[in-house]
Amino acid sequence: MKNDYDRWDKVINFESLYCYPGTDVLINKLGIKDKQLLEDVDRGFSTFKLSKIYLRKFTGNFDLDHYLSIHRYVFEDLYDFAGEIRNENIQKSGIPFCRPEFVGQYLEYTLLQMKKDLRKVVDEDSLLDYLAYYYGEIDIIHPFREGNGRVQREFFRQYMEYINTKLKMTDYTFEYSRWSKDDKKLLIEGCVASAKSGDKSILRQVLAKAIVPVVEKEHRKTR
Repeated sequence: MKNDYDRWDKVINFESLYCYPGTDVLINKLGIKDKQLLEDVDRGFSTFKLSKIYLRKFTGNFDLDHYLSIHRYVFEDLYDFAGEIRNENIQKSGIPFCRPEFVGQYLEYTLLQMKKDLRKVVDEDSLLDYLAYYYGEIDIIHPFREGNGRVQREFFRQYMEYINTKLKMTDYTFEYSRWSKDDKKLLIEGCVASAKSGDKSILRQVLAKAIVPVVEKEHRKTR
């Protein structure tokens, strides 16, 4: 089933450089030209790769190269543009994302500031404010032609482990399985609100549902 909250971003005003001529089907290594079939294969491939990441320690410096490497690993079997910053303008829900010529610079800067601002996090309340702010900032950058939502969620899952090593507070983890269909729709609304007005309250609300204390997670495993 198509999952609209992080899928198939629309190109602004022209035919996509990444699609087969005259179609909206992404050029892929398997030569699939049926959009629904490609969506199904894409979802299957990415789910498999993300599960492999989950089962092993994914190392990195949480910088630009780290972010790009996640996309490369997840999509390298299907797309030639895996791990590459997009080269065209795209939009979603009427919101244009960062222009491609500025994506690398802005993403690198945002990830650097994200690390610097970690010192402002002192409890769960400030943690949620922090995560909501940077989730919205990275979403509006949307560095890739496809797969942005999945990479963003995986990056934040890994980043939470990094946070746990830096802060003297309860350890947390992201469990996106806690999100219902309504929560996933709310995530879109939150990203749109963040882009339009800078309001991060909806993002804060939906991210809070996915954050679980590590001790609680471990308790559930032993039940």
